[in-house]
Order: sequence, then structure tokens, then C-alpha cells
Amino acid sequence: MHRLIFILMLTLTTTASVSAQVQGQVIKVLSYNIHHAENMKGEVDIQGIANIILATNPDLVALQEVDSSTNRVKKANQLKQLAEATGMYIYFGKAMEHDGGGFGNGVLSRFPIEKSYNIALPAKGNGSEPRNAAVITVKLPGDSLLQFASTHLDHLEDPADRLAQSALLNQHFSANQLPVIIAGDFNALPPSKEITSVKNIFLDATEKLGPTWPSDKPTQKLDYVFLANKLQWHVINAFVVEETIASDHRPVICELLLK
Repeated sequence: MHRLIFILMLTLTTTASVSAQVQGQVIKVLSYNIHHAENMKGEVDIQGIANIILATNPDLVALQEVDSSTNRVKKANQLKQLAEATGMYIYFGKAMEHDGGGFGNGVLSRFPIEKSYNIALPAKGNGSEPRNAAVITVKLPGDSLLQFASTHLDHLEDPADRLAQSALLNQHFSANQLPVIIAGDFNALPPSKEITSVKNIFLDATEKLGPTWPSDKPTQKLDYVFLANKLQWHVINAFVVEETIASDHRPVICELLLK
């Protein structure tokens, strides 16, 4: 946790330097596949996830693999627990029923949530799980609006579902007049057709980052933060947090300037 605090101090210094040169709203985003808060020791520890959020102090958080009242987390509402620990607004987008409860993606926001909805993503049904995107519209200081989405694409080796899912996200958000941030576990490597198709439309704030999975010795980059309306954004800083215990993925942090 000491390393997390050091990273937070370093990025705050960077943010102050950049925002002094370019005016706009600075927004810090955390994207994290939390594996229903089951850590690398095999224990469900939602406080471990809360500690990372508290240490990195993001404005917006995109979480994947979130449980809501399932038996395996003893009927806990994980997003509600995180809201209580962090003081943030929340929205849960259920992808499917699972183990007596719900399973899907969640978002946390320091900004008031004006609107929220869930997008079901296409799937063939040949062994793939239902996938979705949890979307919120938040009101920033000054009353401007921003859309933020947490998503998790298919995990199968066959990319067909991921291609269809990324195409739907592209179509849904590309015509949006509001600035948009889409964050999550895309289950695809940077050179893949899935990621390339998204980058044709959106700015990849994580383009220079290294692998994020598995958390103990990461070898694959699966987690991304994409920005719609490219000219509205400047990427101040981005990094993978060297957290090896709390989940099987590492968290990704992006500091963004909305001009």
C-alpha cells in the first residue's frame, strides 16, 4: 500500500503541472477487473478492493466481475459495500443471473449520476457468457455532462463475439455528442482486430501501458480506457498499479484532461 501512496503523490504533482498549462477538467479513472473480490489467496476480500480505490483516489471507477447478492460472497452487495467504504455514487449493470444473485459490471463516481442504463452485448451462446456495459451520465463541476461506461468482453479464444461486442460499442457511442470514457477488460491484446476497431474511433489512453494479467506476473494486456471525441481529451498520465494480491488483474489508472 505504501507504493500506492507514493504513486498517488507523484501523479498529483504531474496533474498540477499539466493543468497549469492547459485549462479544463481533470478526471482520474480507475479500471479494475476485481474477480468478485476473490484475491490471489482464494479469499473474498472486498475491503482489499476498497483500499485500492481509497489509496488511488479516482473520480470514476469501472469494475468488472462484480457480484450482487450471490451465494459465493455470502449474499453481499459488493457495490454497496464499496460505496459505504468510499463515499461514492454507484450503479450496477447486471450481465446475468448467477449463484442466487447477479453478476456483471459496476461503476463508482464522485460526481452525481444523472442517468444510468445497461447495454446487453451480442453473444452467439456457444459457451460464451452474457456480456454488458454499465453506463452512467455524470454531472461535472460547472454542470457539463460526461458519459462513463464499464464493460467486459467475451473471454473465448474465438474472437467472433468480441468483434460483435466492440462493433456495438463503437456504434452506440461514436455518434454521442457528450464526451465519453469506456473502460474495462476487453479480453483482447493490443494488436487484435477487436482493439484495432475500437482505436479507429476512440483514443486509447492506455496505449503505452504494459500487461495487466495475471496480477502476480502479468504477461497480457487486457484492460483499457478509451476516450470518445478524441480532440476533447489530453492524457496526462497512465499507469498499471503494481498490485499483486487483491485480484487476478492489476488495476489501471488514467489521469485525463477534458479540455
